[in-house]
Amino acid sequence: MKYICKRTNEYLEIDGRLHKPVWGNAVEVSLRDNSTGKAPPRDTFVRLMWNDRFLYAGFRCQYETINATLTEFNDKLYNEDVVEIFIDDDRDKKTYIEIEINPLNAVLHYSIHNNPGRRIVAFARTEQVIQSAVIIDEINKTFFVEMAIPFTEFATAGSIPPNPYDTWLFNLYRIDREVNGPIRYSALSPTGQDNFHMPSAFIEIEFGI
Repeated sequence: MKYICKRTNEYLEIDGRLHKPVWGNAVEVSLRDNSTGKAPPRDTFVRLMWNDRFLYAGFRCQYETINATLTEFNDKLYNEDVVEIFIDDDRDKKTYIEIEINPLNAVLHYSIHNNPGRRIVAFARTEQVIQSAVIIDEINKTFFVEMAIPFTEFATAGSIPPNPYDTWLFNLYRIDREVNGPIRYSALSPTGQDNFHMPSAFIEIEFGI
């Protein structure tokens, strides 16, 4: 599986509104149940784009209830509802960036060192550089997350910004954690267990034109 990330010449205003015409040019994918690979009870759709400064991502998430109380940078957002993107710019399947955003627009930004079969070490980014916005549509039970990730955050890529047709590795995730209810994990490339930190499941993202 490979995701073709379309290039845009626009610099997006990050306001959570994914109906901007430019988003219509991006390839949309849907997340699958992380254990079974089947369709989850509530859908999550994602689009990505890039330009010379940013990697953009837009999540559209159906929900029944929202479980989100955390508001501070690098709070443990994974204990509640959250969307996530892992990006391995040098394709070594050991070091990658983890970014999470919850429905209250709190951001988690870690650098991960993960040598499979050994300990996972996470280093929290001290400066908040991710641009993000969230809109909650209570009528249609959908929340939208829009983010811009500066390419300056990627220290080990062969080229910054990427050259057209460069390929990195990545995965997309969502935790749908109901209050006093079930926890549902979904992914673009399912890992087969309740653990997102499995670089073997990463897939290619190609920076298209």
